[in-house]
Amino acid sequence: MKPNDAQLIRNGLELNSRMLGRLMDKLNCDIPVPATPPAVRRPAERRDRSPSRYVPEKEKTEIRKAREELFHRFAGMEEREVSEGRAKREVLDTAQYTAASLTDKDLNTIIGMYGNSVENIYELGPGQRWMLETGQKVKSAFFLQLETRAVIDLNPAIFRQQADKVCEKHESLRSSFVYRNVSQPYRVVLKDRHPEVNYFDLSDLSEEEFEDKVHSCMEADRIRGFDLERDSLLRISVYKSGKKDTYSLVVSQPHINTDGTSIGVLFGDLFVGYALDLNGIDKKIEARTYKSYAEHLQNIDREKELDWWKHYLSREAEDQLLPGQMKSELDYDHASYFVPFTQEEQEDLLAAQKRLKVTQFVLLQCLWGIMAARLKGRKSIVFGIISAGRDAEVSESMMQTGGFVNVLPIEISFDEEEPFSELASRTQMDFVSAMNNSHCSLSEIQEALGRDQPVFGHLMNYRSMTRNQSGHASGAPGLPGVQIIGGDMYDNLSEDLCLYFTAKKDQFGCDYFYNERAFSREVIGLLADFFKSMLAALKNVTAETKVSEFPSPDADLIYFAQDVRKIRQVKIAGFMKKHPVFASVPEEALLSLAETCTLDHFQEGSIIVNPSEYTENITVLVQGRAVLYGESEGGWRNPARVFRPGSILDIGALIGEMRPRNLVMNDMEDVTVLRIPYGAFLDFLHERPAVFLRLLSQVEKEKQDYMRLWLKAL
Repeated sequence: MKPNDAQLIRNGLELNSRMLGRLMDKLNCDIPVPATPPAVRRPAERRDRSPSRYVPEKEKTEIRKAREELFHRFAGMEEREVSEGRAKREVLDTAQYTAASLTDKDLNTIIGMYGNSVENIYELGPGQRWMLETGQKVKSAFFLQLETRAVIDLNPAIFRQQADKVCEKHESLRSSFVYRNVSQPYRVVLKDRHPEVNYFDLSDLSEEEFEDKVHSCMEADRIRGFDLERDSLLRISVYKSGKKDTYSLVVSQPHINTDGTSIGVLFGDLFVGYALDLNGIDKKIEARTYKSYAEHLQNIDREKELDWWKHYLSREAEDQLLPGQMKSELDYDHASYFVPFTQEEQEDLLAAQKRLKVTQFVLLQCLWGIMAARLKGRKSIVFGIISAGRDAEVSESMMQTGGFVNVLPIEISFDEEEPFSELASRTQMDFVSAMNNSHCSLSEIQEALGRDQPVFGHLMNYRSMTRNQSGHASGAPGLPGVQIIGGDMYDNLSEDLCLYFTAKKDQFGCDYFYNERAFSREVIGLLADFFKSMLAALKNVTAETKVSEFPSPDADLIYFAQDVRKIRQVKIAGFMKKHPVFASVPEEALLSLAETCTLDHFQEGSIIVNPSEYTENITVLVQGRAVLYGESEGGWRNPARVFRPGSILDIGALIGEMRPRNLVMNDMEDVTVLRIPYGAFLDFLHERPAVFLRLLSQVEKEKQDYMRLWLKAL
């Protein structure tokens, strides 16, 4: 039956006899139809004047049966449609999903994006909220990338099938993160989502060319980033080298959906299952669900935890930038500097741990905290600590993949004359308490403290000195059929400086991950040297050793080591990036142009534009605002207009010499002006017509204002 026919049946009793007859013929029904159905007969309005046809009693009985059958069909159809509608409404029932705060509107948005593919919906964990709030389009920050160099008999088809099996069993690998057009962000588990697996045969390249190609592809993958709502959040790239059965496998994931423990679980399921599949053994991967852990988080009393944080971080907020650190407006430019600990230093650290009865990580926190606070001339400092976030109350959490980690602010506060052992014991107790109150996001803590500025300025993370059996940094166990021969991990968070105490290249040490736009390599080297001197002082530490007996860093060396030229270049490029004319210009191009530019600062009464001095520059107001007065032969005249950031103040070469002699700021706040040499700027514009068009539009507006100013100054 066609849908249109069904609609005709519903209205059939209201049709005239000929229409109903056609309908019955259409339905291949042999039951005769009366000239006019009795239920709808209206003799007074009848227009068909043809003689009435005699209908025998037997035929009337058959007609009544036909009418009843039509009514039954119609009633059954309505009942089925109501039932189907109820089923559809049940699909959009928020109670079906784990997220307790899920609203009907948010559910409609999510179903509109993914349809019937939605399996479950979760609220974000505290660490996931921190990461998402910091950056939604995940690029260099919050990006976890692991390269594994392995000898393996690899069949691309079987390996791809195993990757699909792993994703089927782990909810996090089938997840998306929805944060647009919803009241709060959610993690959405899809019923079916495949990883992105790419295979590249680079066996014709030399060993050096292979290395360069793999690392350039890894960098391109990081630049590509992840669209958390649309992309598969697991990318695996397999690169075949020229050596027999030797491959480089690169796994990329956004940190919001994975962590170090998850990488170990992923590699175990992926490679163990692959090795067994290759030998014809079907290994069943146990399905892992996040539901029990999500329900555990929903039962946490976060208000009670926030009260603890307000008491713990009750000191007055202070600037958390380290000496030598510059706040940059540009994107994160990743660099790393690994400083291994000698065997003697590792033994001293273990011995101090036993004598003072605190963990190695707490000792490292105290040493760094004393050093960093002294550099700032203080007795306390706050930095972030990465917490695993896998609570013991949920036993399955250690076998799940997903973004469990969170960041916790830790304060190191000391008195120079107190025993170091007391500081270490107090820090360990604070650390344990912080771990017990680790279910609030950083933004919730900051809001509870009533602070506008960040709670801390850098991070610290710790991985055990011990290596796994394979010697691999992922934490994966020894893998059958797979010989791990090397590898590296790109694990970058959002802060300008992250200290990772970890094993690298078979040596334990500190890996300084830093933003080159905020720190110079020389400053990082000095910080590392200062910290090594603190570590060396552990050799003779006892329960009576005072904090004052540890060496103090020379802050002057930090300031001398700063690359003043680079700092100026980054600062200028940061100003330019915020200017509408330079929108969408690559940062490297801005940094290159910034080498030729200068920044000048002015206060009330300063002459900003003097044609006799700045005829070879374009002058742009990049910060502050100014009321400009014009000077003519007759003296100073009334202000022409208020100039704001983005105004081009000196365009004499473009609009001619019809302007006053000077432009002076008065009655306004301090301003910063960017001087761009004409020659360098014209070369810059030559390759960027879009920037040139934006400049011309801006200049045309400024030209009209300058002409009015010149006329008033006559």
